[in-house]
Amino acid sequence: MSDHATQKSVSRVIAALILGSTIGVGTLYAGYFMGKSFLHAKLSENRVITVKGIAEREVRSDLGVLEINYRDIGKDLVTLYHDLNAHQTTVLSFLKQQGFQENEISLQPVRVEDRFANVYDNSVLKGSGADTRYVVTGGVQIRSNHVDMIARVNQQTGSLLQQGVPLAFGVSTLNPNPSYYFTQLDAIRPALLTEATRSAHVIATQFANDMHCQLDKIQHANQGQFQVMARDAGDSGWSNPQGTIIKQVRVVTTLDYRLQ
Repeated sequence: MSDHATQKSVSRVIAALILGSTIGVGTLYAGYFMGKSFLHAKLSENRVITVKGIAEREVRSDLGVLEINYRDIGKDLVTLYHDLNAHQTTVLSFLKQQGFQENEISLQPVRVEDRFANVYDNSVLKGSGADTRYVVTGGVQIRSNHVDMIARVNQQTGSLLQQGVPLAFGVSTLNPNPSYYFTQLDAIRPALLTEATRSAHVIATQFANDMHCQLDKIQHANQGQFQVMARDAGDSGWSNPQGTIIKQVRVVTTLDYRLQ
């Protein structure tokens, strides 16, 4: 055997020993950055590589929901009821002037609080709160695909105060108010899955090349969950996605490949 052949054979043995020792010690990890996506690869002891691929897309909300609530306080329920109806008429007229249709507007149930029923209210027990016995709250909900109109009206509710409508804040059933939603996830789901799978395959191939191995077929695949986040939520995703019109959809897929 020539010196060159002997040296080549020794090199192969050393490489095999290094790879065997590395796998024998435990799990081998590698991480790669591709654009905004971080792809994580892991090689287990049975020579199966696990990769995670991330796909993201910026989307625009196609549904907005806004509540406008108003409240009156007094001692006579009949009077309060008529006042509430007057506020409701003003709000409905305002919304129609803004361009909303009747099928986009619904009335909220009227809520009545009897402060005399609250035994912990000292002013009521002393009789000084008779003029403020009842707190009556009503409201209107707008549900529309015209999200820009929802945002604009939300900024113009101050004009209702100028018309004598006592707006009530902090009593909405929405959190936040207004709330925006993206309802077309199924339409972009296939494309995002394809993108995430392709990214995972690219990084798996790169990992296999770095290990001087060949990539075999997919042994197991996990689609993962789709996340709809606020656009500027970052990796933590902590920000309330309903509070923004522009959102970010993310999916993380996990694929297992066997190495040859």
